[in-house]
Amino acid sequence: MQKLNQKRTKYDALIFSMIALIASSILLGIVSASSEVQSACSSRRLINNVPAIFVVGSVNFDVTVHTELPKSEETMRAYNSNIYRALGGKGANQAVGAKMSLLRPQNSVVYFVGKFGDDEEGKWLFNTLSEEYSVNLKHSESIRNVSSGTGFVLLSKEGVASSVVVPGANAEWEAKSALPNFFADVFSSSDISTEDRTCLANDEREYGDSLSSTKTVLLLQREIPDAVSEAASKVFKEKGDLNPRIVLLDLGGSQSRVSDALFQSVDIISPNLSELETLVATSIPDDGVNRYNFENDDDAIRAAKDVLKSRGNGKQALLVTLGHRGSFYVTDKDEEFVFVKPVASLDPELVVDCTAAGDSFRSAFAVAVAEGDTITRAMEIASASGALAVQKMGAAPSLPNRASIEEFLEKNGRLRTKVSFPHGDSFSNPKIDTIDRFACRLNSMKERKDLVPKVTRFDSKALLERYATIEGVSLVELNFPEHVTKSSLKNIAKIVERLNLKVSGLNVRFPKELFRNGAFTNPSEEVRKKAVQFLKDACEVALLLGDEVQRVVVWSQFDGYDYDGQVDFSDEWMHLVSGYTAAVGDSKTCAKIRKISYEFKPTDALSRSSLIPNTFASLMLVDEVNLPNFGLTLDYAHVLTAAENPSQSATMAFMKGEKLFGVHLNDAVQSKLGAEDGLSFGSVNPRGAYEFIRVLRKFKYDGVIYFDTFPMNEDPVQECERNIKVVKNYWKMAEKDLGNVMLNEARKEHDFLKIEDLSM
Repeated sequence: MQKLNQKRTKYDALIFSMIALIASSILLGIVSASSEVQSACSSRRLINNVPAIFVVGSVNFDVTVHTELPKSEETMRAYNSNIYRALGGKGANQAVGAKMSLLRPQNSVVYFVGKFGDDEEGKWLFNTLSEEYSVNLKHSESIRNVSSGTGFVLLSKEGVASSVVVPGANAEWEAKSALPNFFADVFSSSDISTEDRTCLANDEREYGDSLSSTKTVLLLQREIPDAVSEAASKVFKEKGDLNPRIVLLDLGGSQSRVSDALFQSVDIISPNLSELETLVATSIPDDGVNRYNFENDDDAIRAAKDVLKSRGNGKQALLVTLGHRGSFYVTDKDEEFVFVKPVASLDPELVVDCTAAGDSFRSAFAVAVAEGDTITRAMEIASASGALAVQKMGAAPSLPNRASIEEFLEKNGRLRTKVSFPHGDSFSNPKIDTIDRFACRLNSMKERKDLVPKVTRFDSKALLERYATIEGVSLVELNFPEHVTKSSLKNIAKIVERLNLKVSGLNVRFPKELFRNGAFTNPSEEVRKKAVQFLKDACEVALLLGDEVQRVVVWSQFDGYDYDGQVDFSDEWMHLVSGYTAAVGDSKTCAKIRKISYEFKPTDALSRSSLIPNTFASLMLVDEVNLPNFGLTLDYAHVLTAAENPSQSATMAFMKGEKLFGVHLNDAVQSKLGAEDGLSFGSVNPRGAYEFIRVLRKFKYDGVIYFDTFPMNEDPVQECERNIKVVKNYWKMAEKDLGNVMLNEARKEHDFLKIEDLSM
């Protein structure tokens, strides 16, 4: 019996050990699976923290004319001879505005659903939205044999915009009966997977309101048929996911009555003051519009409430913008009311173009709501966005990014947005410094060889290695074909990457042996064609270098003459226009480059008198080539050599529809035939140099600052670092000056002595 008990004990121990082992394995499996789920959730968390934002609406090719509104049968002359072309349409503007306003645009998707024309304008609009602004267009399409929507914007001297819209493809939607199925497919793209639902449900328990406050938002406007918007709104609300779904209808785009079905299908209706007046007139019977004084805030608020009581579904709000008076949000419940005054009162001198102010406001508001902000905070963010938009020309090009919005809020006494994400990942908006994109002349690194005795040959590699030692520079601009060609591109790209540099631009240099007698103006048609091809080749290399290459700069040093009577100016001009049009407009190469700019130099040893001798001739060339990606680079010393004021030249380029694509900074003692000094920036003309930077700051220049200097006797590395410090100091001074009301008033009065006194 004792032996039997011993055997049982051993057997029981064995069984217990096996059970423990199995249990341990199961537990390890559970832990492992849990870890895998946790890891998977971590990878999804940031992507799903901000739901997708949808915009269904119009896209237009905007043409802006600077003029007052003509009366009936009146012909008016525009007060500005330039025409400005840009991406527009309320839908496209709000899609861009939403993408720009996101706290983490890289982790959020903005879908634009619209119709493009089957023309060159349509192709350009599509590429601009998808490539330049990263808006998702997978649910948009081009309509065959239909032109793109076109917006004609009449811009007054005060920056007030009036518009006429030709719908074009914006009116070409699916049949009404097919719209529900179409939008069901569209909105299913934001459906949350089973795995993501599990992750978000877990996060909901762990983090509470930080996640549950986010929303999925649909933005609608009235530049497309109301039936389309109605179908979109209804299907969107039916699709629902873990996040609440909010539909915002911007009343801009049509003065007709909003159908009851559309009105009641949305959550927030957003008119401006004149649109509120129209809404009242079409919603409240018996001459209701005359019951209110819309210049009085209390009356405007009362009118909005009456509209909701008359037509609302009991769960809606009106978000009304009042221009310089602010904005308010109201429901039919007295306790649900918010009035927000403008974040800042702008100096009228800073107001350039109000075209996209409303779109900027509403898209920023929608994003803030989607990200979980309160209505009051969302309205503050929207107010800042609208205020920034009116300070730049154009519709989509004027829309600010979130960092600029946050900086503007802080500058005007409001708090920055702080967002904490699960598991320690955090985001904060660092104070944006828009003047941190610097590059220096690479060939300057050839000077003072005595400082780098180990370098025996200054090839591209050696130049780049010395260049990389400059403190404060992360960008470099290369000369084509001197520094890089198609054959050397891979090697140069590796060197640049190893040195932690990025190529921001390519400077085109036409070889003397082929183009000695002219490039685009050569007497030989065959050589002129080679000049066109040469620029296309440069663009191809720029494209191969990657997305960081923002611009190609063309200095055509051989297109000029030495003697009076040597050339026929009209013929040469036509050659220049046709040559640049053919090259810059080439769809396979240069048309894909965001900015191609002409750099003029009035005189050079290679052609003593340039055929493009000044800023105004350059702008005339840009105007006649008439391509959106063709603009101007101003070299400070070249402008001085042309006996111009650089600040005035820059202002004219900005006013020519944001056509100042780049600047080359340096300085000069005096004009010289065939040369300019290329001295350190601000060393000779500090006041003029400061004024030039003030103009850049005023017009919110955000391109590269390139120092095109020739430090013959100075350490080129230290000389570049010195230039960077000067520009940064001038930029800070300009920021203070632009916010100085007394200084701006003195400028308006042309009071030099008062300006001097206030500046000291």
